[in-house]
Amino acid sequence: MKWYIKLLIILCSLSCFSSSFAAGALDHFEVVLGKTEAKVGEALDITISAVDKNNEIITDYSWDVLVFSESDAQAEFPSDLAENSYSFTAANEGSVKFENAVRFQNVGKQDIYVYDLNDENILGIAEIDISAEEVLTDVEILLLSPENGVTLGKNNITVSGTTQKNHQVRVVLNNDQDYFTTSNSDWVFEKDIEALQQWMNGLQAFVLNADDKVIGESARIDIKINSNAPEFKKLTITPIWAIQAETEISMELVSNAWLSKVQVIINDIITTLEETKDGIYIAKSLAPSEAGEYDVDVLLTDDFAHETQERGVETLTITAIPELKAGWDEPKEKVMVIETIDETPVVTDLDLTITNIEVTELKTKSVLTWKDLDDAEKYNIYKKIEDNKISLIETTTEPRFEIEITGDEIRYEDFAIKAIGKTSSGETIQWSLSEMTKVKTGPEMYIFMALIALLLTSWIFFMKKNQA
Repeated sequence: MKWYIKLLIILCSLSCFSSSFAAGALDHFEVVLGKTEAKVGEALDITISAVDKNNEIITDYSWDVLVFSESDAQAEFPSDLAENSYSFTAANEGSVKFENAVRFQNVGKQDIYVYDLNDENILGIAEIDISAEEVLTDVEILLLSPENGVTLGKNNITVSGTTQKNHQVRVVLNNDQDYFTTSNSDWVFEKDIEALQQWMNGLQAFVLNADDKVIGESARIDIKINSNAPEFKKLTITPIWAIQAETEISMELVSNAWLSKVQVIINDIITTLEETKDGIYIAKSLAPSEAGEYDVDVLLTDDFAHETQERGVETLTITAIPELKAGWDEPKEKVMVIETIDETPVVTDLDLTITNIEVTELKTKSVLTWKDLDDAEKYNIYKKIEDNKISLIETTTEPRFEIEITGDEIRYEDFAIKAIGKTSSGETIQWSLSEMTKVKTGPEMYIFMALIALLLTSWIFFMKKNQA
């Protein structure tokens, strides 16, 4: 081996120029292994530093070194040291580290030699005690996630568990699909598993040794996959056929069992149904107050946030309420309460500020909504009648108010909301009026009719002119 080293040094010296650093500056190499003792086949780090007599690193060292083990000819080195040599560059600044760089294959005291290829007298040595590899059997391995018996709403999961560190782990799905991963230094392993089958799936993990033999196995766990959206099957509304306005109606919907939310939407009104038997949901509601035909929409949601929307599953025909001939009592006029706009807020700890005001324009009405307040017991709805005067037109407990679109011409009016609450002592508090919001209260028919009239007038004028 020494003869081989001398030959390499002579050949390199003949083919290379002199070193770029000052003569006599390099004294030896400092060679450090990652551990003082290790097992056969265990990967070890190597750090090589070019130093002077005072053990100071020579940062401008840039030459070739020879790296090998004199004690273990079977020692394995990484690709950077595959030829048992390495060329220092300016980027190394006189020191380089190779991670997982050497694996000794024999038991006993082993060494690593580093020689300068310009001078065989400049070298560095590191030694380490290598012991026989521990033969592991019955290694514990546990599956921590997912839990046994759980039902999941998607067909891909991340399997995680613990076992002996730095060991290969095989995760088996349904006894026929293998997934491989490696445990880290914290004894933890993870693996993403895809394409799980709908409903039942079995999972088991195995820990392997260096020869890919099983040295431990986990308990089998079973999980269920439910990745399908709820299925709408049937909706029955009674009474059937034509329904008188504001009549009580019954709804029965058939779908999957145990859904978290089942809703029916008629004329923008949402009704939530309750499950009475597996997959059967019922509720009662009132028919719309105006005559006409109304589409019925359905919204289904399960515990995994899967959602199914079905629009126009039924069409309700609503007839008007018959006028009563008996009882000629004069209708009582609604008393108009007129207030002066007061912008002075009341000092209180209650949150009664109206925010998030939105207006939704439908065919026959405009819907005014705002953020619901926990401290508000009710809301007063006001309409502006003069610059500094408003009229109370409605009081509601819901953060919503519907305004009918009437008349023959487009019209927008100003509306505002005031929240009312009670303090802990029972004192009623009326908060400041919200900002005014313009709401459409008249249709667009007026403009359309005006255009028709204009066209007719033009046509008549044109015909008379031609006749003349």
